[in-house]
Amino acid sequence: MGNKRLFGRRKVLAGAAASTAGLTIWSQRLSAQSGEIALGAMVPITGPFNVSGQQYHFSLQMAQDEINSKGGVAGKKLKIVFEDVKDSNSVAVNAYLKVVRDINPPMVFLSSYTTQNLATEPEVTKAQIPGMYAGGGDAMHLKKNPWLFRIRPADGLQALALAKHATEGLGKKKIGIIYVQNDFGQPGAVAAEKIVKAAGAEVVGLEAYAFTDNDMSAQLQKLKNAGADCLICISYGKDGALVLKLLKEMNIDIPVVISSGVMVPAARMLIAPDELTRVNGVMDAYLAPERGPDVASYIKSFKDRFKIDPDPFGSCYYDGAWIMKQVMDKVGTDRTKIRDELKLVKDYKGITNIFAADELGNMVHSLAVFSIKPGTRDPVFIRTINAS
Repeated sequence: MGNKRLFGRRKVLAGAAASTAGLTIWSQRLSAQSGEIALGAMVPITGPFNVSGQQYHFSLQMAQDEINSKGGVAGKKLKIVFEDVKDSNSVAVNAYLKVVRDINPPMVFLSSYTTQNLATEPEVTKAQIPGMYAGGGDAMHLKKNPWLFRIRPADGLQALALAKHATEGLGKKKIGIIYVQNDFGQPGAVAAEKIVKAAGAEVVGLEAYAFTDNDMSAQLQKLKNAGADCLICISYGKDGALVLKLLKEMNIDIPVVISSGVMVPAARMLIAPDELTRVNGVMDAYLAPERGPDVASYIKSFKDRFKIDPDPFGSCYYDGAWIMKQVMDKVGTDRTKIRDELKLVKDYKGITNIFAADELGNMVHSLAVFSIKPGTRDPVFIRTINAS
């Protein structure tokens, strides 16, 4: 009886496997018959990560439509299949597995958040599908995964810019660092501390908070009591906005140099202008019409369609899509050929940055520093900082 049950269970499992395989084959055939190339995109569309996820979502929609208006990819229409990864690592992993199973894509756009990409990275290795991602955490490129390519500055470069601007740019000598306690914030804080000390300044304290915290006043008070004459804040959008609000409420009137998640338009809209009076920050690029006609046209088209200004954090996916088109027009949909061609990308001039792949898959090697125009939420470009 036991053997019969086991045999019956094996038949069920085999049938399920055949059904799953059939789904993948059917999806591929459907895509081929409809003349489409389908790519997956893991986007934080809802939840607290959507401050940047919305821009990522919009920029890929725009890229898809523009690419199709210019002949598609490798002679076929481009179809981007979006999956909402919310703010959950497990949701991100399951979304990736779903896309791999359902459409078997030649390439995938991964999340814009490091914690989700770290959770998904082992599945990328198993699937052997090239992926582009925007999460900045150094922990990702230290994986040395040959299938992954970062299309925005790594957090090590962000930490360099934050620390250099606090010390060299603002001339401050006693720096306090407050950061979100995760794979994004902690390595950035450690890197910034080293750079501050190397510049001859003092780090008077490092204070962490959880992403879900609603009150960082105790940490901020400690840094004030330690004599900080400047704060470096390594945060996402909503939590960084809360830090700035608390500084205003607590009358802690010292300059703040803050990470890129707070400088994007959607996050700045969460912050009152009087809470931004002494804020400087970094963004992935200087995205403004005066950068040239291509950038001006992109900004106008984006704003006309989505009724908001584009930001460089999300717009790097627009550039990534066009890099993907260039590569796949050349080598087709073979995953290994796509990966190998992405490794050869050099001096690709995009809307946000100039892209050049290094041996770790990093494709962007500079970022921009901004202040805020008094009485407004508008960024004012100061300078660009390069990795070397």
